[in-house]
Amino acid sequence: MLNTVKVRAINLIGALSSDGQFMFTVNCGNTNGHTFSYFIMKLVRHLDKQDEHWRERTVLMLDNVVFHRGQVMQPIYQALRLPVLFLGPYHFRMAPAEMAFNYIKSHELPTQYRTVNTL
Repeated sequence: MLNTVKVRAINLIGALSSDGQFMFTVNCGNTNGHTFSYFIMKLVRHLDKQDEHWRERTVLMLDNVVFHRGQVMQPIYQALRLPVLFLGPYHFRMAPAEMAFNYIKSHELPTQYRTVNTL
């Protein structure tokens, strides 16, 4: 028998390219360094399949949330040879993905549908 449980938090992790591609994942619960690292690894695999030279024309622009700069991520950025630019403190609204997140959260994920089926 399935039970429906209201989820406390739905979080999006995403990347928005300058040509309008939006690649994202939806997570139930909070995002941390580990969930973000999984997203980055998936993103890199996806981008490598599209174009092996994408790093030459790309900079990942990240806000200053703790897990973007944390000990989990630094070795991953280096190992994957990722060009990373961190926004200044309190500039998360400058990240283009934030506009997409706000739209999706307010229009595409209405509160009444934020449920998960469990066993």
